[in-house]
Amino acid sequence: MEPDETPAAETRPPGLIRRGWERAKAGWEIGQRLLLGTLPLVLAVLAVVMVVREAARQPIEIAEMSVPTSLSDSGLSGTVAARRLLDAINATAHAVRTETLHRPSAELEGSEPDLNIPAAGLSLRGLAALLRNLLGWPERKLSGEIIVTGDRMRLRLRLAGHGVIADVDGPVAEGADPLLLRAAPEVWRVVAPRLYAWYIAEMDAEEEEIRDRLLLLRRRVEEADATATIDFLFARSLVRSGHAARALELLDLVMEEGPPRASAHYGRALALRALGDREGALQAQARGLALDPLSPWAHLSSAVLLRELGRYEEALAAARTAQRLDDDDRDGLIEEARILRFMGRLAEAASVARRAVALDPTYAPAHAGMGHTLLRQNEHAAALVAFETALRLAPHLADGHTGRGQALAGLGRTPDALESLARAIALDATDHRPHHVKGSVHARLGEWEEALAAYDTAIRLTAGVPELYLGRGVALAELGRRAEAVAALRQAFALGLDDAAGRRLLMELEAGR
Repeated sequence: MEPDETPAAETRPPGLIRRGWERAKAGWEIGQRLLLGTLPLVLAVLAVVMVVREAARQPIEIAEMSVPTSLSDSGLSGTVAARRLLDAINATAHAVRTETLHRPSAELEGSEPDLNIPAAGLSLRGLAALLRNLLGWPERKLSGEIIVTGDRMRLRLRLAGHGVIADVDGPVAEGADPLLLRAAPEVWRVVAPRLYAWYIAEMDAEEEEIRDRLLLLRRRVEEADATATIDFLFARSLVRSGHAARALELLDLVMEEGPPRASAHYGRALALRALGDREGALQAQARGLALDPLSPWAHLSSAVLLRELGRYEEALAAARTAQRLDDDDRDGLIEEARILRFMGRLAEAASVARRAVALDPTYAPAHAGMGHTLLRQNEHAAALVAFETALRLAPHLADGHTGRGQALAGLGRTPDALESLARAIALDATDHRPHHVKGSVHARLGEWEEALAAYDTAIRLTAGVPELYLGRGVALAELGRRAEAVAALRQAFALGLDDAAGRRLLMELEAGR
């Protein structure tokens, strides 16, 4: 080695920590390059998918309405009228869904198209509309016009592909809102016949009129699901009118002619229940459940039948199954509270009823369920408030009128109570409860003939409630019809009645023979 040369530094391999750091750094750089290279592509694909999905939904756009200058000057512009129409359409759908105590809760889920007002500027809906136009897909647009002639105002609605779907008129002095409310259901008649069928079925009208309108709708629709719904509702109307045998014949014919449908079995269950055959009704419900195993409503209906058969533990299990299938199942909570009341577990019933109200404060049956729980706790004034809240939300809720009548009777307001009970009977002729309460009211007044008539009507509607035979026996005893009273009281105890006063009365009557 020359004197001016220095030895090369000895190279040492990097340590473990350094090697790990270098590898992590290299991986981070590669990840950055991949992310920056692929992120725009991923975002573009997501945007395309979102636009295509929105286009495939085929929403119905509500166009700005044509309104006369006189209305525009007063603040009712075409845009405002379109928004009020959308509000009225949505209100109709909401009204149908808030009265679902006797309806499969999921039946209407996803059955209605999306109705909206096109947003100004660049938007997902705007891009979807552009795509539909480029692909030549038919446009679904709802348009309308308001015409003022003298002191009359006329509203016409048109849906692309269907022409005029609503044509209503009224006094100018009442404004446009009543016309929009009257026209809104006609939109559902065309775009969602099943929802419209339920709207008809829940109308405040005579059952015969409801059946006439259902028949007219059935002639217009071609969808198999809509036809099945209409058949079910027609049969339900017959049951409510006291014609359960005719309903059963109709549904048997429907089942013979068409494919098996759960709704037909559900309808048969309603008819058989009204005819007093609860075991047969439970079997029909089970057949419907076999075709529709994930339906919360089917399990809930089974719970109702099991409760009426006195099989409370099974009923409670069925109601809770319905809630597991739908954690927003308000009716499941309401039925659970009712079963707990029958089991004498009033504190639990009150807790469950409060949960139902908290889940949806706008749901009328939840308030009615709370009212029934308060009645069992003899809190008649609070119960009356709950029932009147329910009826403000759903004026046609028969159960609300029944409970209101019972609360009013407990407060000593007998004429109002009888009026409310009469309203409940007019709304649902198949429910024995308003007749039962009516019999109790007449009995407290010493009106034994009227009490007996009410109890007899209730027994014709349901033969398994021992308290009805107790009431009948007391009325017959007061009328001096001892042998019939003994038979009625014996039937009450055969059905499991536990009433010391009733037992003493039976012993006295038997001793006096």
